[in-house]
Amino acid sequence: MGYEVRMSGPAPTPTYVADAAAIEALARRLEGEPRVALDTESNSFHAYRERVCLMQISIAGADFIVDPIAVDVRPLGAVLGGDRELVLHGADYDVRCLRREFGWDLGRIFDTMIAARRLGSKELGLAALVQAHFGVRLTKEHQRADWGRRPLTPGQLRYAALDTHFLLPLHDILSAGLAQGGAADEARREFDRIAAARAHARVFDPEGFRKLKGARELDAEGKKVLRALWIAREELSSEIDKPPFKVIPETALVLLARLRPREESAIRSIPGITPRVMDKAGPAILGVMNAPQDVA
Repeated sequence: MGYEVRMSGPAPTPTYVADAAAIEALARRLEGEPRVALDTESNSFHAYRERVCLMQISIAGADFIVDPIAVDVRPLGAVLGGDRELVLHGADYDVRCLRREFGWDLGRIFDTMIAARRLGSKELGLAALVQAHFGVRLTKEHQRADWGRRPLTPGQLRYAALDTHFLLPLHDILSAGLAQGGAADEARREFDRIAAARAHARVFDPEGFRKLKGARELDAEGKKVLRALWIAREELSSEIDKPPFKVIPETALVLLARLRPREESAIRSIPGITPRVMDKAGPAILGVMNAPQDVA
């Protein structure tokens, strides 16, 4: 339906958009496009306060990588809204992130994951759909890369571009299937619900430690210590802008609460308390483990 799948040779080289002039040029180019493929990369595995670190955009015949860390991307907001159809895969997360960070309302979307599910696909991942429909195997090599770190490697850029490179031809296949099966209207209602999704504010639950595996088996004192460790980890994570699971592993929190070591050497012997964990969180752990019991 007008879209060429360009993968007979090497992976496509995307256009990197990282300055104001390039953003304006991209916005003008998108104005004439009835359909645009869109994806984002965030750094939720590497930061306490996640942010959108990359935006991938594809149109017929061209792929773009937009760098929100290097340039103000707000001029794209208007052109990505309105009646233009935006094609995403697993759109809910992207919609929430873009609304939270830039205040964008994406308007009309088409979610290829939702469409595939409505058509009865057993494999809903983008890689599985691309391989099934186009015979191309997508790598997961950079799936959990730190997208907030610069410079990005050529491999990262190619990997990111492929997340949108196939979405437009995939849209055509799935859209035709929905129409033929009489499911287009129901799918559209689901797409619209996703497009209206609001970003969730991060709310810390000081009692969330109770959901950790092994927490229920602790004695009363152990639960006090675990709660104190849980809160201390959250405060430290916010301070150093690292995800809590990278500051102290949850399994280590429970072991610390069960064994309650007070000496640094004993704390270091706990599985999961690596030298890197001690570098970040050693003082916080020692503070909790040696606090008066009524404080812990």
